[in-house]
Amino acid sequence: MPGSHHFHFKPFKPQAATEADPSLHAHKKGDARHSHSKQVANQNLLLIALVLTLGFSGIEGAAAYFANSLALISDAGHMVTDAAALGLALLAQMISRRPPSAKHSFGFGRAEALAAFVNSIVMLGLVVWIVVEAISRFYDPHKVDGLTVTVVAAIGLLMNIVVAWVLSRDKKSVNTRAALVHVMGDLLGSIAALVAGVVIQLTGWMPIDAILSILVSLLILKSTVSILHESYHFLMEGVPLHIDYLQVGKDLRSVPGVLAVHDLHVWEMTPSFPALIGHIEIADIMEWPAIMSRINEMLLEKHGIDHVTLQPEEVGEISDDDEKSANTFHNGDTFYVQCSSGENQHRMAYHAWGNPNNPKVLICVHGLTRRGSDFKTLAQAMCKDYYVVCPDVVGRGDSDRLTNPMQYAVPQYVADMAELVKKLGVNQVDWFGTSMGGLIGMVYASMPNSPIRRMLINDVGPRIEPDAIKRLGSYVGQPFSFANRADALSRLNQICATFGEHTPEEWEIYNGPMLVQRDGMWIMHYDPNISVPFASVNPIMAKAGEMAMWHAFKQIHIPMLIVRGGDSDLLSAATVAEMCKVNPYARSIEIPHVGHAPAFVKAEQIALAKEFFS
Repeated sequence: MPGSHHFHFKPFKPQAATEADPSLHAHKKGDARHSHSKQVANQNLLLIALVLTLGFSGIEGAAAYFANSLALISDAGHMVTDAAALGLALLAQMISRRPPSAKHSFGFGRAEALAAFVNSIVMLGLVVWIVVEAISRFYDPHKVDGLTVTVVAAIGLLMNIVVAWVLSRDKKSVNTRAALVHVMGDLLGSIAALVAGVVIQLTGWMPIDAILSILVSLLILKSTVSILHESYHFLMEGVPLHIDYLQVGKDLRSVPGVLAVHDLHVWEMTPSFPALIGHIEIADIMEWPAIMSRINEMLLEKHGIDHVTLQPEEVGEISDDDEKSANTFHNGDTFYVQCSSGENQHRMAYHAWGNPNNPKVLICVHGLTRRGSDFKTLAQAMCKDYYVVCPDVVGRGDSDRLTNPMQYAVPQYVADMAELVKKLGVNQVDWFGTSMGGLIGMVYASMPNSPIRRMLINDVGPRIEPDAIKRLGSYVGQPFSFANRADALSRLNQICATFGEHTPEEWEIYNGPMLVQRDGMWIMHYDPNISVPFASVNPIMAKAGEMAMWHAFKQIHIPMLIVRGGDSDLLSAATVAEMCKVNPYARSIEIPHVGHAPAFVKAEQIALAKEFFS
């Protein structure tokens, strides 16, 4: 198995196929908490119901023949099929209690679902027959003995009430519930037959017999289809109906220590016992026991899954289905890199497009309140030539949030990007940085032995204009909560109006991922605490930071393209001119009719980036 650890065992003499080694089925610490031998309901319930139903069905069948009543015949037919259904259900429960064997390591719990499926099919056939027969009687009326129908139907009603009460005591088994549907059909049939008998006695109106038969058949059809769907879904190893597969994957990725999840499968081994298998990518195999313990606790509490089989894959292990597979081509797939923040650990998410084996890597880093999805359109255009990696800077998107908000600053972001480059295993990268992402890139590129080969700086520089700082402070970290997504998107589009004019479709692609739903409200994806360091800056600190950025910018000795929005309030034309003056490696271009910052979703802007990085 890819990424697994291999051990060698001495040859052994295999047991005979008919012998089961009990140790193979035994559960030890860390295994699922249930036994494969499913604890089924009391079989006596089904046995009692079977005896009562089978005994009365013969009596009702004879009475129906002499009374010539379709309603009574349909009720008797129901009871005959009920008897068969109950017998099949009883047999299935007996089989399901057999212990696991050398040929059936999971046991025989699926026998119940199989019985439920067969019972539902039979019930559908019976419904069709009754409807067809009832319709034919409208054209060829039959005389019905109302008194016989009334008496027998009344006795049958009492009998069915007793049987239904017996079966209702076991509500967990889909098999028993399938049998109960049969009995409820009988109960309704008895009521219909009783009503038909009374009406015929009082009025002599024979069509009531056929009408009520059709009505009962349609009433039980819904329950039958529901059981059929549930048993079919189970037999096809579908995800349990009460479990959200996508949410399970998301919750697994949120467990501390988990970097990525793949090859995930959720199904039910036996009814009401969900199971999960998958591969978990982690940073250190020595941490696996603690991570697995957290995973088990989360899966049991949030999803009711206690049979969990996961294979850990330490970062750096290469396998046939690993991220570095030669045949892999990512299209926005999400991965994680483990980073440090002081004594704590956090994960930074990144989204990738293209072939991870491509040595040409383009890292695209977003602005202050944005996330990696900003570059989806650009990445799709560049991924044939580059492996495009778009991180969610910590505190944004799918990345973790920091416990200390004062660490939401460029030094932490640069350290995280260095870990990302280390994980990618490349010596050189190209850099596309928008606003804050440009500042991160400038600091990273100024460092000794920086891996950045060339850099596009999108509408940011060492000096940030006071008006832009005031504008950012008006919404960063401020309350943002809407009950309606359309209202939230409209407000966000207003905030981002400086990015340029876009179609509704472009705004959806660009701003849609910024919104997440929590507790029924639509809010921003980022940690509001990213505003804490931003708000704490005073004029003296701002001037010191500007001087440090100018010093860093002068140390960069790689090709740089500075892109300015023609109407930008953050990067002035004077600052761009100064940047090009103090660093001969920099050149600039201005995009008219755009504020801060060009979104690079327009074809002409993407063409500009492709030309620079080519």
